[in-house]
Amino acid sequence: MNCRIFSPKLVYLLAFTLGLAGCKEWYPLPEDLDYLSDKANYTQRVFTPVLGRTTLYSNIFNGDNSTIPMTFQIENVRLRDGTPSSDLDQVKPVLVWTAAYTGEETSLEEIESKRKLEERRLWEVREKSGELALMSSAGNSLVRHQPDSGYLFDVRFFNSGGERVITDLELIPFRERPYEPSDKDPITGIQRKVWDGTLGDSVLFYVHPGVSNIIGEDTDLPLESEDVRVYFRRTGDGNSLRFRFLNKDSVEINPAFFDITRWDKLVHGFNRQMTEEYVQYDIAYPVPLIRMPTNYTTSDGSQARVEFGYDRRGFGGFTQVGELSLNFNIFQKGDWEIVFHFFYDNPKFQDE
Repeated sequence: MNCRIFSPKLVYLLAFTLGLAGCKEWYPLPEDLDYLSDKANYTQRVFTPVLGRTTLYSNIFNGDNSTIPMTFQIENVRLRDGTPSSDLDQVKPVLVWTAAYTGEETSLEEIESKRKLEERRLWEVREKSGELALMSSAGNSLVRHQPDSGYLFDVRFFNSGGERVITDLELIPFRERPYEPSDKDPITGIQRKVWDGTLGDSVLFYVHPGVSNIIGEDTDLPLESEDVRVYFRRTGDGNSLRFRFLNKDSVEINPAFFDITRWDKLVHGFNRQMTEEYVQYDIAYPVPLIRMPTNYTTSDGSQARVEFGYDRRGFGGFTQVGELSLNFNIFQKGDWEIVFHFFYDNPKFQDE
């Protein structure tokens, strides 16, 4: 007969364990609570977006190892003097993507089928991440902008471990700038002025394109970027983008002179119309549609890029390739035109 002897310590441990299990049936123990750090906070406290374009502030909340997910809410929006404000609570329609944009879409209709209108607050916090976002529907007429001192607001966040409120965050937007690069002052909205050291005075600021290997017709000298001015003009409420070229007398230059331009790959646009005065596309806005590298953008996808080129035979019979280029954004839907004005001298297209 085998006989196993248990030590008194083991017997006590078994009895305690069984007793604790029985107590749990009679008196339920509380479940573990989430952890909420006293140091959880936003790493950015002042927000200065530009109105009229969607701006997302991500990676701005440090939870300090707090249990996630947490829930975030904006509250107590007010002006600097403490007056409550409902400006940022306004709900307006904004286009949101329902399918992935690839840059390979073949029609305006295909692009628009991937977006829909949703009602969204002008200034919102992402409920589970704490990211803050200004919607493109927030315009000059709806939201106070600089030089106004803007808004103060608080963000409440919580999990089952408790809640905290971060107070006195600041939203101080700039007025709308429908396109970039912009010739408008970010505060006043009128055309900017810059100091000209040569003239010793302030002069109007103009946007200039990239210029490479373009020779002046009168001077036979290479034209510089400053010799060409770029104008952005909104002419209607449609969905088109037109490119025009003017000589120094403000007479249209036929786009066909830029004979090595890849017109079918210039922009992600459709139904190209080419006349002796302009080239025009049907296009979806904003331009570019999202920040993603495509055939029509800069390498980081942040701006659209256009290049207009031509070749001519220079001295010695060598082929010379001239190029005009521009990186840009347009944030406001409409019929837009971008005008390249050769202000001081005309480009030489004819061979030597």
